[in-house]
Amino acid sequence: MDLKEIVLKEEDLKIRPDWGSIFKRKAPIFLEIGIGNGEFITWLAQNNPESNFIGIEYSKKYFKKAANRILRNKLRNVRLICIEGSKFLSKFLDSESLSGVYINFPDPWVKKKHKKRRLISKPFVWLLAERLTLNGFFLMVTDYEEYAKEVIGLFLKCPAFLPLWDSPIKNSLPNYYYTKYARKWLSQGLSLFYVGFKKIKKVEIPEWVYKLYPLTKLSKEEFLPENILEIDEKIDFFDLSKNLPKGVIWKGENEVIKIIDIYFKEDGILIDTLVIEGLLKQRFFVAVNCYHKKGVIISIHDSDKPDITEGVHKAIIIITLKIHKIFKKARIIKSTCKVKVFKKVEEVLGESLILA
Repeated sequence: MDLKEIVLKEEDLKIRPDWGSIFKRKAPIFLEIGIGNGEFITWLAQNNPESNFIGIEYSKKYFKKAANRILRNKLRNVRLICIEGSKFLSKFLDSESLSGVYINFPDPWVKKKHKKRRLISKPFVWLLAERLTLNGFFLMVTDYEEYAKEVIGLFLKCPAFLPLWDSPIKNSLPNYYYTKYARKWLSQGLSLFYVGFKKIKKVEIPEWVYKLYPLTKLSKEEFLPENILEIDEKIDFFDLSKNLPKGVIWKGENEVIKIIDIYFKEDGILIDTLVIEGLLKQRFFVAVNCYHKKGVIISIHDSDKPDITEGVHKAIIIITLKIHKIFKKARIIKSTCKVKVFKKVEEVLGESLILA
């Protein structure tokens, strides 16, 4: 057993993969969001060898400590990935695939202006409701009572959930492991707040949740979007870099596409692109390069690997249309962009491409 077996890399995982194959067995899956140094998930895995556990952590410093702890304890029923919580739920889990979720001391973002950064929000609760199995549970512990009460309010408003206990909040939970942070807090005579809910009926993700978490829409096979334009005139990439627009090139509901900057090179240009879809922000380079003797190819630069959302398709399509506006006789000879997205962009912008 080595770290390669324990630690999973986001770029190596398929969209919503077969977790039975990854763990080399079929078993109930439990998730801990924010594993810190890994002591809680280690305790869980040691005491529940019949189950599979996934731990996620955004901090690389703590992630490394957790991975080494799992390796030292030779726990074959644990896999770890360095990723943000809602992104993992959106991209790598199927409907009704989780038996339970643990969150120990999530950042409460106490300042009013930072509250929107809190992980647990209305859309997060709905997403979790869709990913949990029937009777699957959510269990959180925090030292911040206001956050605990806010979370309770969010779960009570989602029809998929009921409290785990007679009251949705407790100050102690027998047999629940005390992490290093919990031990420190309790040693000062301060209170902890446990929040628990279980899924009591199935729900479908509302459309507004999809818009905020666009990765939930990804299919298991996504193709890189690219367009090839045939252009019969000489292409001066320096002039092209100066004539393409900068700034916001698309704005819709919960959606913005922006060209931050454009860089010239002898055989093409690089377009620094920002795509915001709901709560997802992606920044990457779009490359415009020569294609044979008469044409250009518009694609994502090889150095970048954004998630291939509808917004990324739109960025490639819009940049293609902007180039077509400069070279009015250009014809499109190949496209891997989604047809429905292409038509939507053309309709909104009032522009269309000539097919070769």
